[in-house]
Amino acid sequence: MSLFLGVVLVIAALGSLAYGALAPSVGKLAISRRRPTDVPAKPQLVVLTDSLASFVDSILKRRGWVPFPAQEIEMASLGVTPGSLVVIVSSFTFTVLLISTAVTGSFLAGLGCAVLVPVITKVVLRSRGSKRRKAFGDQLDESLQMIASALRAGHSLPRAMDTASREAPAPTSEEFARIVNENRIGRDFVEAMHTTATRMQSDDFRWVADAVAVQRDTGGNLNEVLDGVGNTIRERNAILREVQTLSAEGRMSAIVLMALPVFVALGMVVVNPGYMAPLFDGNAGLVVLGISLVLFVVGGFWMRVIVNVKV
Repeated sequence: MSLFLGVVLVIAALGSLAYGALAPSVGKLAISRRRPTDVPAKPQLVVLTDSLASFVDSILKRRGWVPFPAQEIEMASLGVTPGSLVVIVSSFTFTVLLISTAVTGSFLAGLGCAVLVPVITKVVLRSRGSKRRKAFGDQLDESLQMIASALRAGHSLPRAMDTASREAPAPTSEEFARIVNENRIGRDFVEAMHTTATRMQSDDFRWVADAVAVQRDTGGNLNEVLDGVGNTIRERNAILREVQTLSAEGRMSAIVLMALPVFVALGMVVVNPGYMAPLFDGNAGLVVLGISLVLFVVGGFWMRVIVNVKV
């Protein structure tokens, strides 16, 4: 037994020597390739801005109040954090305050112009979000046709929605891809659809989610159900477009009436600053200006209610 073990050890030693002598040499990796290439350092201003944005994000999370919620920013497709947007808006606000004060010679006038920056930012965020939701609603009937066609071809519902997410235009493709990805990581498919319907504020897609839930519990032909829901959505969209066409004149009139006083006031401030000075110098002017702003806001909401027809 000991002789056999000795022979095995001798053979193993000879094999190791032969491999070391005859095996091809493996080239060593150059040290320049083992270390990352030199990355140019970020400018100090960029580093300071990123640090400030992170600091503002941490403060907003602790406070629990965010002037620009992450959902609104996401719906507007801006790709920034709430803290970054707060830093950007604050910088623009301070810049507008300095420039307006220098041009008008009045701190109150500059402050009024500066306040418009966050207000306009909020309006732009909501406007972009509304356009995204409207586009999702307009594309929904065609997307349901894609899903129904895929179901008739023998695909499952997740697979059919995955196909629609690759073929549909944005934002439907992005929302459907989110549903598919959430389902892949374990979330219930119907729950993910309801979340998307809530985020997009789409009653039509909520009906689709309810139809899928009912079909999953009771059975039935889902592609026929989706075809019926798609036809209903298509007819409602046709009626909505007709209503929007008939109310277009009223909406344009409301925009002109709301913009006219602002542009006239700004024009007078630039052309003849002394003409508008009594509104900012005395208490009576400030009272008149405040009453005018209140009536301006009330009139804007009034016209919005008149021209905003819900179907």
